[in-house]
Amino acid sequence: MIDEGLLQRTRCIYFYDTSTPCNKRAAGSGCAAIGGINRMHAILGTSEHCIATHPSDMCVALAALDARVLATGPGGARTIAFADFHRLPGDTPERDANLRADEIITAIELPPRGFARNYTYLKIRDRLSYAFALVSVAAALEPQDGTIREARLALGGVAHKPWRNREAEAQLIGPATRQSFQHAADTVLRQARGFGHNDFKIELARRAIIRALSQAARGTPQSQADKRIAGSVS
Repeated sequence: MIDEGLLQRTRCIYFYDTSTPCNKRAAGSGCAAIGGINRMHAILGTSEHCIATHPSDMCVALAALDARVLATGPGGARTIAFADFHRLPGDTPERDANLRADEIITAIELPPRGFARNYTYLKIRDRLSYAFALVSVAAALEPQDGTIREARLALGGVAHKPWRNREAEAQLIGPATRQSFQHAADTVLRQARGFGHNDFKIELARRAIIRALSQAARGTPQSQADKRIAGSVS
């Protein structure tokens, strides 16, 4: 079950359509998504070989929490930082993770600090159930007297792996203001690139980041039972 949760294949209709070229399925055949219907595809960390997205919600939250993956194989046991577990496509899009072929995942370790109060997980999708994220945001903050002392921010639905930007997290240290949230969102999306059908994702991601940080700062996390987006951004 652990392996299944962490090792979901990146999400792309062309990967599953064997009548179309796909570098993930057949290396060197091309990427049909780049010039095709790419509404669900990546806007960050893409390459000329692949613009597929990672489908997991759990992995986005684990990325924000700085989880560690424990793996073992014939060479012994090792620990992989979650940020290093999944891969960007580069010129080897067929490789989704840095797990060796002869290894299995034995456990996931979470740091004791869990940001139990000031957090949220916001998932934007086409319908409220049974849909992959267009954009998702996991935000976790440690505020004190209106000032953020530590910040974690991870995005899903936008890249080949859960996406974190440490520069944006560092920029959030200080007063918890809408302006600082906007600045962090701009930093995350500085190198974002759309491919036609998914151009809208850049602005959608920007608004989702600001909304998620606002929810986390207020200590009013997005309800996972009532999936309608909670509250307006003040």
